[in-house]
Amino acid sequence: MAGGAAALLASTGCGVDFVGRFGGTADLPGEEGASATLSVDDGTLVGAVVTDSDGYTLYSYTRDSARPSESACIGECAEQWPPAPAKGRISTDGVDKSLVGRLKRADGGTQLTLAGWPLYRFSGDVDPGDVHGQGANGTWFAVRPGGGRADALPYGTDEGTGGLHEE
Repeated sequence: MAGGAAALLASTGCGVDFVGRFGGTADLPGEEGASATLSVDDGTLVGAVVTDSDGYTLYSYTRDSARPSESACIGECAEQWPPAPAKGRISTDGVDKSLVGRLKRADGGTQLTLAGWPLYRFSGDVDPGDVHGQGANGTWFAVRPGGGRADALPYGTDEGTGGLHEE
């Protein structure tokens, strides 16, 4: 399911401008009160991963670019893999603040980055701590606290499918 959407949109580009990195917290003009926190959940099926304010796993896409920060996931892809919004104050808990940044997407949104990589949620993750998007299409990976990708597949998965194996 996720792999099909990612494969279909793999060649679609999305130009973005890097807004900048920041340490600690930072405000975006006109978005007072909005906030996001990047945290670490070390209890997932693939080990320690970065989560958003709601505890949902964040992912990176191998077709994106970290230098410069660019997102290749637009349109239907961004519906399946919603960009992690970077609104208002951003804080971290267990994540190196100097690795956190944001980029302005071509669609007008502002997206969180970690070590330059744009961050996404997966629409198939139902509960906080889910890692159903891990390894999807061989291009989507949960993000480690240092910005790298989690290479392990969750127990009970089919290699390369990215979804939990249903028996």
